[in-house]
Amino acid sequence: MNDDLQHPRSRNVTIVELHGEFDLGTADSVTAELRDVDPESDVLVDLGHVTFVDSTTLSCFISASRRHQRHGSRFVLAHAQGAVRRVLAITGLDQALDYCDTVAEGQLLLALPRPTQPEDAR
Repeated sequence: MNDDLQHPRSRNVTIVELHGEFDLGTADSVTAELRDVDPESDVLVDLGHVTFVDSTTLSCFISASRRHQRHGSRFVLAHAQGAVRRVLAITGLDQALDYCDTVAEGQLLLALPRPTQPEDAR
């Protein structure tokens, strides 16, 4: 047995499935839903049933992603369709945050070991 091998700790993954339209009036519900997730758990947000997001909602995603990052966990957006997908692309959030086209791809991403970052990037 090789004692030099490191076994990654098993991580919990929480899937948050959102439905509907999210704007200034409903952003608090997104914030609350994402805040309820253990920050040490990886989270996958399924956007497949979301038809609209505004900048307030995007800000909620950024804040949640930073929160999970601070706790060493990951935050992944997945499965955005139509206008929501276009908003993520136009704003660059599909590049700035972890994004996958399907929930299955997101689950596979979260199953992989987290890439290491150079010390000065942390």
